[in-house]
Amino acid sequence: MTDQVKKLAPEIWKVIENATRILLHFHPNPDPDSVGSALAMAHALRGLGKTVTVIKGDSPMPEYLSFLPGYETITPKSYLEIDPTEFDLFLMLDISQPNRVTALGEVKFPSTLKTILIDHHISAEPFAELNLIAPEYPATAQILYDLFSEWGIKLTAEISACLFMGIHSDTGGFKYQGTTKDTFLAVATLVVLAPNFTDLVFQMENNKSPAQLRYEGLALSSIELVGGGRVALVVLSQAQLATAGIRYEDIQGMGIANHLKSVTGWEIGATLIESMPGVVRASFRTRDAKRFDLSKIAVALGGGGHPAAAGAVLKMMVTEARELVLKNLLQSYDGLST
Repeated sequence: MTDQVKKLAPEIWKVIENATRILLHFHPNPDPDSVGSALAMAHALRGLGKTVTVIKGDSPMPEYLSFLPGYETITPKSYLEIDPTEFDLFLMLDISQPNRVTALGEVKFPSTLKTILIDHHISAEPFAELNLIAPEYPATAQILYDLFSEWGIKLTAEISACLFMGIHSDTGGFKYQGTTKDTFLAVATLVVLAPNFTDLVFQMENNKSPAQLRYEGLALSSIELVGGGRVALVVLSQAQLATAGIRYEDIQGMGIANHLKSVTGWEIGATLIESMPGVVRASFRTRDAKRFDLSKIAVALGGGGHPAAAGAVLKMMVTEARELVLKNLLQSYDGLST
């Protein structure tokens, strides 16, 4: 546990103690760390007698994580579809910027709403009233594990399952930089309380639909090499997805950019997927985070993330997004050429 977590844990706890109606949400295109962290926090807060609402955020319901305990309690609304004055505390987990609350409009917090940010992205901005930003952690779920320990929260099977999946996913199955002995010590405790952890991983990795396989095939057949052959890029329009019978819901959690960077010589994998007309979701992954810090390009595009994995939402047509991303890639990193 870091000194920063120890220092801020009592302050965050005091705000939570004084709150009655608490809001949680998922960031756009939610991953298991976003969903697992929010659901784990919801379980913990309900155990304290709090009234908790978890909203899905901008993206469709993350069906690929429907096996997580508490999934059935998610409210299928974005931040712009709720009345924030109905809550007295908004706990924003695993987001780095206001546009990760929603990218569909301006984010406004009523004066009656307390806000707390808990995040681990290196690109995070302290925009809440109370900010715990700890990029030394590999996952927000691991920050919550330490906070729950400080707060004396009893870990249940449900909390443990959600935290485990968040940590497992954001560490790439314990492969990514940032994974430490503390990660394994936390997970060792969690798997005792959630002994079905192998089933959880299996369900996440083996629940594809036929449409997801079509998407994978379409994406891999659309690869183009740019940046002197060192960047593998996939660009897909909504029309291409529709023609193949693919909904945007079908591609959540697919991680094509990870496949791209797995090829020797392809230093960066990037996908630009048009989720709706004029909205393109960009995802970036790299084999060499020291040389290609992807948080730089993500921030330049209005997004955020980690050196090895980052993303952004671009409000423009997919052809414009391709030009903008290529321009930023070539300008941001030495060693890439046309």
